Amino acid sequence: MLRRYAAGERDFTEVDLSEVNLIDVDLRNIILKDADLSFAIVDMSRLMFADLSGANMEGIRLDEANLKGANLTGSILIDARMIETYFRDANLSYVYLTGADLTDSYFKNTSLSHADLTAVNGFSLARFKDAIFEETVMPNGSIRSS
Repeated sequence: MLRRYAAGERDFTEVDLSEVNLIDVDLRNIILKDADLSFAIVDMSRLMFADLSGANMEGIRLDEANLKGANLTGSILIDARMIETYFRDANLSYVYLTGADLTDSYFKNTSLSHADLTAVNGFSLARFKDAIFEETVMPNGSIRSS
């Protein structure tokens, strides 16, 4: 896949990248719609403006990754590890983040509308600036709209 990406291909819809190591790679503008990235290690990667909508990312590691402008609508991020992950102008609407670790992650102008944050770890250590919470299930189970 990395060779195809380097050659200019961007659409990898429904690709199976489960358990793959993609550490410190530049994948900006990639389309991984409905892809399987479960248990992949994508630490320190640049996924700016990526389309990850509907992707299965259960157990993924995205530590220090940059997801500026990324679309993760409807993705499954259950038990994901996203320590110091950067989200700016990203769309995390309808995302399942149950049990994920958001320690020191940054969410600026990011939509978390209708997201499920049940039992998220590190929520109080994450930074939210102008984030959008609309019918969002919070870590304690309450519903928040701002």
